[in-house]
Amino acid sequence: MEPVFKQQIDICAEILKPHLNLDLRDLLYPTTEDTSQQLEQTAITQPALFVIEYALAKLWMEWGIQPQAMIGHSIGEYVAACLAGVFSLEAALTLVAARGKMMQSMPTGSMLAVPLAPEKSTTFII
Repeated sequence: MEPVFKQQIDICAEILKPHLNLDLRDLLYPTTEDTSQQLEQTAITQPALFVIEYALAKLWMEWGIQPQAMIGHSIGEYVAACLAGVFSLEAALTLVAARGKMMQSMPTGSMLAVPLAPEKSTTFII
């Protein structure tokens, strides 16, 4: 494993411990197979995604790949904002952990995509 990547995983996992009540590294590097169900829980999945995306970005930066602009979707937006200095790593991880918990507490649902131009979507009624 790349040292910079591992270092970022370690930093994030330590920050997340009090928010998740577990060490994320135990799920990312499991010694048994019974941890996969925990990673499927939104409250854990979202912080795990953030941590991997953040560590990978930091690794690329260490390799000299410096972004001129950043964009992300969902959790990736928080990673991009954190890397851009909008908020600290601690604040981002706290926010992502809270977001994951709140989303998991909601009833299960489905997503819907509406392939319409913006001007037509304003009159779309379900």
